[in-house]
Amino acid sequence: MSTFRLAWRNLWRNRRRTLITAGALGFGVFFMVVTISWMNGVFDRMVVIATGARTGHAQVHAKGWFETRDETILLAEADELAADARARPGVAAASVRAHGIALLAVGDRSRGVSLLGVDPAREPEVTELGRSLAAGALLDANHAASASGGVVGELVIGKHLAEKLDVELGTRLVLTAADIQTGEARAEAVRVVGLLESGDIGLDRSTAIVPLAMAQRLMGIGAQGHEVALRLDVDLMDQEAMAATLAPLREAHPQTEVRGWRALVPMINSMIEMQDTWIGVFVGVIFFVIAFGIINTITMSMAERWHEMGLLRALGTTPWQLATMVLSEAFWLGLVGAIPGALAGWLLAIALQPIGIPLGEQTEFIVTFHEPVRPHPDLLASLLYAIIFTALTVLVSAMSAWRVSRIDPIEAMRA
Repeated sequence: MSTFRLAWRNLWRNRRRTLITAGALGFGVFFMVVTISWMNGVFDRMVVIATGARTGHAQVHAKGWFETRDETILLAEADELAADARARPGVAAASVRAHGIALLAVGDRSRGVSLLGVDPAREPEVTELGRSLAAGALLDANHAASASGGVVGELVIGKHLAEKLDVELGTRLVLTAADIQTGEARAEAVRVVGLLESGDIGLDRSTAIVPLAMAQRLMGIGAQGHEVALRLDVDLMDQEAMAATLAPLREAHPQTEVRGWRALVPMINSMIEMQDTWIGVFVGVIFFVIAFGIINTITMSMAERWHEMGLLRALGTTPWQLATMVLSEAFWLGLVGAIPGALAGWLLAIALQPIGIPLGEQTEFIVTFHEPVRPHPDLLASLLYAIIFTALTVLVSAMSAWRVSRIDPIEAMRA
């Protein structure tokens, strides 16, 4: 009989103890798989919110603007640059934007806001603001084209900002900004046409979105802009694909700076990069708790069979064969617990994926989670965690295997 088969039979001599230990190990793997699947969903949701609400997948700026946010650093030929970007492989859409600081006032209430001028016709191709509307609609491209002095312009703000100003759809406000060249204050009447609930905290709480032409008039920048936002046809998590798509644009416009979403939202990127470290710590903590039960099970099994081990040694079984048998029992114990636990966690993640796990609209973690977080099940990763836990089970049994290999057959048989 092979050592592996003998170890399997030995494992079930005390069925109850084996099942309890394997159950504890399986629950640890189950908890690990479900938690990591959920965390992957959290990270993916954060990326979707950040890139879909405002950032886009990549952005192009004049050199120095991103670091300083200086309103005088402009893209002189923003429209031509955006057209060139749209013509390049891998770039699905591009939209020109203008950024500034403004004052939004109604009656005796006012609030400083970040001014974001967008192209109403192109912006919906780059971001998913339309899906983030709590009420109303996005900016009308036709209205923006006809709006000028004396015509009430359109404004989209976050639902949270609207509550602070005590305004609703249709409310008229005054938007004031300074000409970046002369410092002269310029004001335009605007009407709230949409309320956002995007999950992007900065966008929902302190940003006023207006047509690009209005922002350009208020700041006196003519047809120029500060930014070209891009939407790409690549996997956002594939850094090599992102770099390959953006490289030709960088080469064609050396006077600009092109950044992917990882550089635009570095905090989220840092969290994703730390995920492997966090998983390693998580595995260590969970297994540390379970390891005591595993060591106890193996030690008790050896104690009950100490006389038997001495007899096997006396009959010619080598120390290496005894140690291998102990390690094989630990291997089977790990598989019996870890594989079912990993599969159960994977199946639960699949079951939760359609409905998601709601965090509550008040939960804020860089972004606000208005929608349930949907776990991302990964069968291969789940089985990998099962293999890791099995390997760790074999590792913690090494001391027992070493003790068995040094057994004195005479003393063992007397015991």
